Amino acid sequence: MSDPNSTSQLPKILSVLELLTEEELVQLNHMIVARIRMMQQLRAHSAMTNFRVGQRVKFTTSDGKLIRGVLTRYNRKSVTLVTHEGLQWRVAPTLLEVDV
Repeated sequence: MSDPNSTSQLPKILSVLELLTEEELVQLNHMIVARIRMMQQLRAHSAMTNFRVGQRVKFTTSDGKLIRGVLTRYNRKSVTLVTHEGLQWRVAPTLLEVDV
């Protein structure tokens, strides 16, 4: 994910941070957070293109439970799927697999 050349820039960036005021650091923080959010949205959008509404999908929950359902909607950073029991799940598309 990260560019190997970007790590060589890190010491330079850190030395510049020492020179910034608190206000400038807060502004920089906002810019960094916005950039990270944009990157996450791009990654989610890219993953969404692998699926279509109406497609049968599955994913595994954090506690190891397999959830199967039908993709019903694209959201900004996630997709919505409905299980056979009628439960709705909003899931990051990177967690989904096609259910055959």
